[in-house]
Amino acid sequence: MAAGKARTYILWIAWRHIIARKGHSLSFMTWVSILGVAIGVAALVIVLSVMGGFEQDLKQKMFRGLPHMEILHENAMAGFSLRQHSLKQVRSQFPDAAGIAAFTKADIVLKKKRHLASVSLFGIDPEGDSSLWGFGDSLIQGRLTDLIIAPEAQSHESLPGIILGETLAIKMGAEPGDEVQVLNPQIDLAGALGGGRFTTSFRVVGTFITDLPQYDNSYGVVTLESGRKFLPDYDASLDEDEYVTGIALNMQHPEDVQVFVDRLKGMPELRARTWKHVNKSLLVALKLEKFTMAAILLLIVLVAAFSISGTMMMTVYYRKNQVLLFRSLGMKKSDVIQMFLAHGMTIGTFGVVLGMLTGLAGCSLLYYFQFVNLPAHLYYLQKLPVRFLPLEYVVISLCAWGLSLLAAVYPALVAARQNPGGVLRCL
Repeated sequence: MAAGKARTYILWIAWRHIIARKGHSLSFMTWVSILGVAIGVAALVIVLSVMGGFEQDLKQKMFRGLPHMEILHENAMAGFSLRQHSLKQVRSQFPDAAGIAAFTKADIVLKKKRHLASVSLFGIDPEGDSSLWGFGDSLIQGRLTDLIIAPEAQSHESLPGIILGETLAIKMGAEPGDEVQVLNPQIDLAGALGGGRFTTSFRVVGTFITDLPQYDNSYGVVTLESGRKFLPDYDASLDEDEYVTGIALNMQHPEDVQVFVDRLKGMPELRARTWKHVNKSLLVALKLEKFTMAAILLLIVLVAAFSISGTMMMTVYYRKNQVLLFRSLGMKKSDVIQMFLAHGMTIGTFGVVLGMLTGLAGCSLLYYFQFVNLPAHLYYLQKLPVRFLPLEYVVISLCAWGLSLLAAVYPALVAARQNPGGVLRCL
């Protein structure tokens, strides 16, 4: 009980040191210190929330534009046969996958009259799960099933269908119904003798727009059978073995993609490529930018900590007689240290609470009212995105509170080193 009363008395003395000598309001220097911490915390909360919003929006575009994981042959230039690794086998290996589909992918040159463009040609099953790619749900003209040539329409004059990204179609001057030629730069003489072609004609049956530049500028979509003919070293046996470039998978929680990667270890000759691998450089850049901004803004709190230290040193100087009196009455050095540490902790706590409330209020205004407009010619978003990050807020609060406490250590040690005998000379 006595220890509890002594601690309460120490806290009361620390509070008396914080408030002004006249009245019961906080002193001017105390307000400066509190506002310094509050501004730093509020800036960190708002900036990190906005950056988190940009990161979340960008990841959603990644998830919409790319499969979460692709199963490929360990040799990057080779595909594999669906007879050896069937979709049924993959589904049994990944029963909780949200979507599974086979695909082919090849780099080709698209030609229409004098227009040429380097294009990534995707071969997919039009009747399968096309939601794994960005173009699956973004068609503005035509349907994926239009890629299939009906048996009654098959003839030597009928052309396989192709769907182009909207930007690519505009650049090529191609519209639905137009004929385009696909040049295969990967085929050699042996491939041509095996059934491949240097040039294949397609008919444009649709266009898509995904707001993803990589897709809209340079992607074309055909059937698996048509896409297979552009694989390296193509011959008729690839059709018989149902060769594909890979199998794409989507999952309910893309962030946990490593769980799927670990399951693939039981399938020989295959490797996984995840959305994290594809966008590794971008994700690293986002994380580095986030930590850099946090470190820079934390300097505001560090400057405020120096302000706290300066305020407390002034308190030690002006309250020197009181401290000496307390020491002569039996107050221990540890009690003096606790008293000034409580002083710094109180200032830091006020600053953290005020800054956190201000930052959360600013984030809420940006989130619910969206009153900040971004220049359309500079940003792909029109409004500032905001994502609330509870864990980051806790880390910010602890860092600011810790710096405030650290700033109080030196003044507390200076006050504790005062000689109690000096009180007689000061009176």
